[in-house]
Amino acid sequence: MANERITGEYKVLGSQTYFIPKALPPYNPELEFNREIINLYGRAMHALGNLDGMIARIPDKDRFLKAYVLKEAILTSDIEGIHTTLIDVLSHPYAINKYKKDTQLVINYSHALYHAMDLIKNDGLPIVSRVIREAHNKLLHGEGDRSAPGEFRKQQVKVGNLVPAPANIVPELISDLERFINANNSVPPLIKAGLAHVQFETIHPFLDGNGRIGRLLIVLMLVKDNVLKEPLLYPSYFFKKFHLEYYTKLDNVRVKGDFEGWIEFYLRAVSESAEDAARIAKEIEALESKLIDRIKSSKLFIRSFSEAKEFLGILFKSPVITINEVSERCNVNYNTAKAVVKKFEKLEILERLTEQKRNKAFQFSDYIKLLN
Repeated sequence: MANERITGEYKVLGSQTYFIPKALPPYNPELEFNREIINLYGRAMHALGNLDGMIARIPDKDRFLKAYVLKEAILTSDIEGIHTTLIDVLSHPYAINKYKKDTQLVINYSHALYHAMDLIKNDGLPIVSRVIREAHNKLLHGEGDRSAPGEFRKQQVKVGNLVPAPANIVPELISDLERFINANNSVPPLIKAGLAHVQFETIHPFLDGNGRIGRLLIVLMLVKDNVLKEPLLYPSYFFKKFHLEYYTKLDNVRVKGDFEGWIEFYLRAVSESAEDAARIAKEIEALESKLIDRIKSSKLFIRSFSEAKEFLGILFKSPVITINEVSERCNVNYNTAKAVVKKFEKLEILERLTEQKRNKAFQFSDYIKLLN
């Protein structure tokens, strides 16, 4: 049935043949909820519910949020050939390693997601072009005018075999997408986010950063529609793992009208990413419990166990840290902070990241390994 569906039209203007997608949802025929999609949908919703429930039981969810957003930032950027490591990102504020443009772009993704989340959760905005454009502006901050941060493209681009719609009708296509995202209830929210992603990528509204913003859109929509309470999902984990299939499935929507094949792939991505996130959450809980026991049984903290436990909680939020930061966050003087760090080194919880004499940085290695 999928290969009978027309998802758009090709128009010749001058020497170019453009593809202009039809508005969502799919029709003639409508999206078929076949047995595979129904089963995958159930698995994905169960995995998301399990992840949400697990995080809800944890007293301090902010540390998970920061870690998972960074993980998605690294993975979604890696798909686009932007390569960095978690330790590069975490140590970036301390100028430990040589400045890397790729590291800054990954950090920009985090800023883009947090800003978009603030607009929809705190300002109450629907997911409209303003939210998308402001997220894009944050994503490409520092990239200069050539990438037109925060602006829909005003010139033609080519993406593989696809020549997206002419620039002058991009605002109209985005308006159609806005209406689908905010006013159409013909498909469940989880499916809607998958359809919106493929449509966004086909429109290709920006000169650069479309893939990253398109994947960010998935997470935003799931939070906006209360499928997730927080942006704790990193779907790029699966998209990167099967990146060739990812692009093939996206192309097959345009070429073959195969929305069903894309949705099956997308639901597997959501399931595996949510299951992996929940698994890591359990491992983080287990690590914390093990380290609390290590601190409690150590003679180093006989008189200061509660303070040491508090500091351990800080490390889960900031797994790369300096003595000055310890002093500030624990509200103790520098020498006391230095002594605490030294004890954590002896317990093999912290290790030095740098050997520089001033402003030494330390890393919470076991936690960083878990996140990697």
